[in-house]
Amino acid sequence: MHMKQLITCLLFGTLAGMTPHFVSAQHNQSPQYSVQELKSLKKRVSELEKQLQVVENVEKMELQAKLADANAKLLNAEFGKFERDLRDANDSWLIKWGIFALTFLAVVGAGALAWVKSRTNQLIADRVEKNLDGFKEGLEEVGTLKNEIGVLKDQQRVLEREHTTATLEDFLFDSLWYEQNHPEQIKGLREEALLDVFGDTGRIQEIRHKAAEVLIARQSPQSVSPALELLNLVLDSDDDIDFETLNTMRPFVNLLARIHTPETYEGLKDFLNRLLKERPTHGRLFFEETVLAFGWVGIELNMKDSASILKSAIPHLQHPGYKFLSTLVWYFDRLNEPESIKYLLTKHVTDGMPEVKEQCLTVLEKYDPEFVEKWRAENTTDDTESA
Repeated sequence: MHMKQLITCLLFGTLAGMTPHFVSAQHNQSPQYSVQELKSLKKRVSELEKQLQVVENVEKMELQAKLADANAKLLNAEFGKFERDLRDANDSWLIKWGIFALTFLAVVGAGALAWVKSRTNQLIADRVEKNLDGFKEGLEEVGTLKNEIGVLKDQQRVLEREHTTATLEDFLFDSLWYEQNHPEQIKGLREEALLDVFGDTGRIQEIRHKAAEVLIARQSPQSVSPALELLNLVLDSDDDIDFETLNTMRPFVNLLARIHTPETYEGLKDFLNRLLKERPTHGRLFFEETVLAFGWVGIELNMKDSASILKSAIPHLQHPGYKFLSTLVWYFDRLNEPESIKYLLTKHVTDGMPEVKEQCLTVLEKYDPEFVEKWRAENTTDDTESA
């Protein structure tokens, strides 16, 4: 618009500037020159009008573009409002119908669910009742099979026990105290079968002893109980123990020393207490073997109370051999019991046991060197005076 005004002003300005010249030319020039000048002016006016028309068209196009843009924004705004209104209306409709549908389904579905549940329970009950008899028959068959299996196992156990007994009878007079010397037939016997043979009190006593012998030779923890049971049975007997029984039972005590378990320790401790208190007459027959076996197991298990028990057994010694005393010295050394070694030296080590005497003095040297020095001086003087 501003451009149109500008061009209009320029056009009028040009016409105004040319008017005096045109009037002057009418007086000074010839009519032919005035006609040319007029044509030129018309041509100029025509060009300016065309330019004006172009300017008007451009401005119209700009205005139309702005109008179209404004109309588009208006339409967008109206469409957005329409879309929001439509969405709100649709949401409201959906909520109302959703509530209605859920209410309807809840009412109808509850009844349908109850019917379906009732029908399903009835079908299940009918099916269970239909198959109940078959299930009971199956349980009875399973029970029958279990009983049959139990009978077969019992029969197998009896047969295995008889086979074990027969095998042991073949080696009744052979020594089976060491597993490395066992023949293949003995190695093939199972521990469960050997325990069954030992536990069968109706068997010959020698067969039971042989079964326990094999178990102990294997150093089986399960052999502790039968071995201790045999020893206590002998101790409970009112009959005199003959030489054969004594030779049969002593190895049980010695072999128990190989099985270093708490059960062995407690069993030997109880047996030793019985030897000291309940059956002193029978006890002397197994006393030394039991003391040594108990002491060794106690050392291996690091049982501190074994020292006091061994010490309490010393007064009951009657003419102990030098090997037994030498072993006791070694035990007390392992248990840090120098006072017990002094007791052995002064009460039980005789002049006929120089090796044991020197062993006691050598061990006591590290515990009480003054005692050793004094004892040597006194005994040397005594020996000199005797000479």
